[in-house]
Amino acid sequence: MFTAHQTASQRIGSRIHQADATAYDDNSAAGHRAWVLLDGIGDRAHTAAWVGPTALRLARLAARLGNPGAAIRQIRPALHADRADLDHPEGWPADAAAIVAVLTPTGRLHIAWAGDCRAYLAEQGRAHLLTTDHNNATKQRREGREPEPDAHDYLTSSLCFLTGAVEAVTVGFGPRPGLRRLLLASDGAYLPHEHAGTLPPPSPDGTPRHRDGSGLPAPVLAGAPEAVAQRLTDLAVRTDPAGADNATAMVIDLHPTR
Repeated sequence: MFTAHQTASQRIGSRIHQADATAYDDNSAAGHRAWVLLDGIGDRAHTAAWVGPTALRLARLAARLGNPGAAIRQIRPALHADRADLDHPEGWPADAAAIVAVLTPTGRLHIAWAGDCRAYLAEQGRAHLLTTDHNNATKQRREGREPEPDAHDYLTSSLCFLTGAVEAVTVGFGPRPGLRRLLLASDGAYLPHEHAGTLPPPSPDGTPRHRDGSGLPAPVLAGAPEAVAQRLTDLAVRTDPAGADNATAMVIDLHPTR
């Protein structure tokens, strides 16, 4: 069993609107805890207004179901139906990259995503990338090509893409004691750190690196969770003040109770 503590930090970067959002829900009846991070697509007011309520709605559904992948798939048709009644620009309804984490009473951590938000797990000072980006950069890496400069900007899946990929991974921690720190991050938060070498990149074929068991030393994830979240977003937007994206980091500390 684990106790959990979460904190989040956001920076608007050079954008006009903050179109990222985080949410948490604890379903005491089911014993599930759920965390959500949405990275809204585009820099538009209607997306910025939509992501917060949508993140909370998705967190509540995931906490009830205990299955983040099922939550994403179930909410998609409902979001499409709701967006028809919203005053969104024709041809550009709100959408987002999404990542959802659920901790069950058994202590297993389930993560699902659609788009290019990422999850990293830090244990014993080393960080492991748990997710695979759904974008053209991943597609080009899998084809053996060096990604084009803007390939990361073109998503191949998203929260509202009805037939887009939803991937999932489950982490079983085993009996080893010690803090486990989960980081959920938007691309505006993780890409500058990936480029600086302070967070692990995907493998050359675009897949996560957690399966090799090695991880990357990650002092950027060390310290009090509030300080870590703030450090991640502050450093991310500071690298390119004129072109910085919205940067959002959610740090979730899981403490074993026995």
